[in-house]
Amino acid sequence: MKKVISILCLIMLCFSITACDNSETNENNQISQHEAPRSDSTQQTDNGKASKKLTMIDLIITVGNKEFSAKLYDNQTTKALVKQFPLTVDMSEQNGNEKYYYLSNTLPTVSEQPGKIHAGDIMLYGDNCLVAFYKTFSSSYKYTRIGYIEDAASFVQVVGDGNIKVTFDLAK
Repeated sequence: MKKVISILCLIMLCFSITACDNSETNENNQISQHEAPRSDSTQQTDNGKASKKLTMIDLIITVGNKEFSAKLYDNQTTKALVKQFPLTVDMSEQNGNEKYYYLSNTLPTVSEQPGKIHAGDIMLYGDNCLVAFYKTFSSSYKYTRIGYIEDAASFVQVVGDGNIKVTFDLAK
């Protein structure tokens, strides 16, 4: 009988310790870059004061006769990339979730392991491989974030299974 009571007390102690822990899981605490605000708006800090304005670069991606609006992050990688615009490339199919193209020159990088990649993400693999993702999945690879396609669902419907010709250009 003492063993049963001791085990029950131990179980209750374990539950009470975990219930008092107010930390959340990393998944809930972290906001991915993809979930960051997607407009040129002023961000609010915890104390209610306005912080730095988030600047995005407007992009048009054309696949066949379909145009997609996209946003590029304002960083050194995208600044170097847009110098090549308009850019028309034949993107190859990879793994049923991405289209890629190796650029002829290298770009500056700030690679990170995003963990989860979302349909519509535009990233750079290494220092010269431009990648447009059309499925959401987890990845352990490192990428430099470039931007995202705003209507990822429509992009997914257009890209298909094979290679595609894509034009990247700044929005007018």
